[in-house]
Amino acid sequence: MDALTDAEPEVRSNAAFSLGVLVENSDVVWKKEDFEGILFRLRPYFQVPEGAPKAAFNARDNAAGAVSRLILTNAALVPLDSVLPVLYGALPLENDPLENRPLFRAIFLLFSHDPKYVLNYMDQLIPIFARVLDPNLPDEIGNENRAALLQLLTQINGLAPGRLQDAGLGAYLA
Repeated sequence: MDALTDAEPEVRSNAAFSLGVLVENSDVVWKKEDFEGILFRLRPYFQVPEGAPKAAFNARDNAAGAVSRLILTNAALVPLDSVLPVLYGALPLENDPLENRPLFRAIFLLFSHDPKYVLNYMDQLIPIFARVLDPNLPDEIGNENRAALLQLLTQINGLAPGRLQDAGLGAYLA
């Protein structure tokens, strides 16, 4: 936790990644206060000024991955209404694109709990969906997440007909 506030962006980046993986893989029974403390320390990671060192942007992507892992561990302990605008506002993850994998797993989980956590943010998410599905770009989400995303798009299309076609994602609908 101390490393999350280190002066060096690279240390903060590694701390955010490590903490997210630790939370996701531990057998600890987490409390709301634990998650609040983590989220409080990660919040500044999402406010990266123009011209900041690359490590600061990498730290932001790792913080997004950490927040995603908190959601995956226990979404009920995350104040989603205040966290999701910040998390989705950090997209696309370009400096550490592998953090898209836990991010997308979190999106799938959130949609299964309550579609509003995805549908209310479609303006931000549609370009991200298009980006990770683009066959001309490197794979950032893996085959399992890609299959789950295609299924999610079909579900979204059923709830918001025409929205994905209008955004050029019609070719991905089953």
